Amino acid sequence: METRHGLVRDLLCLPDSSPFAKLLDSCLRSRSARETRRVHARILNSQFSKEIFIQNRLIDVYGKCDCLDDARKVFDRMPQRNTFTWNSIITVLTKSGFLDEAARLFRSMSDPDQCSWNSMVSGFAQHDRFEESLEYFVKIHKENFFLNEYSFGSALSACAGFMDFDIGIQVHAMVSKSWYSTDVFMGSALIDMYSKCGSVACSQDVFSGMIERNLVTWNSLITC
Repeated sequence: METRHGLVRDLLCLPDSSPFAKLLDSCLRSRSARETRRVHARILNSQFSKEIFIQNRLIDVYGKCDCLDDARKVFDRMPQRNTFTWNSIITVLTKSGFLDEAARLFRSMSDPDQCSWNSMVSGFAQHDRFEESLEYFVKIHKENFFLNEYSFGSALSACAGFMDFDIGIQVHAMVSKSWYSTDVFMGSALIDMYSKCGSVACSQDVFSGMIERNLVTWNSLITC
């Protein structure tokens, strides 16, 4: 009992919140909601109860432990938030399928960043709301954000699901002008997209033009 009390006393006298962050990392590895709540209780009794960094970490860990309600309570009770806070809760909501709520919060953001936009594109694509996913992708481009492999990968997945050949061609053209034009994973995604849009010839063209191929690439072509 003395050892436990000593540990709690030590945690209350910490110079920074990094030990709590490490405890939350351990909770995440074990996917333990129970342990996460225990660490959260200790945080609430410490000087870091309102620190943005550790609160953001709590949202992330609760979300990955499938504790959406707990994550949302942390978010709602935060007196201050930063972009990472918003991104964390939006990611939790999109992965849990609460897309409309994620969209509402996204619209409330004063300054969404690349991660915010990518979460919307990927979240809607993953839950078969392909048209809306592509609408977010188009908006990323109009907002002049840098399109990265996550942006393109999610957009191609949405094109494949929506079976929209025309938009797929436009995304392909954008990929070709980007740093990812020779990326093996992007090539595989393009093959899959063209296959699901019914264009075996385009899939074969992409395959033939690839400098590097992997197992996913071959499987994508074989399933055309």
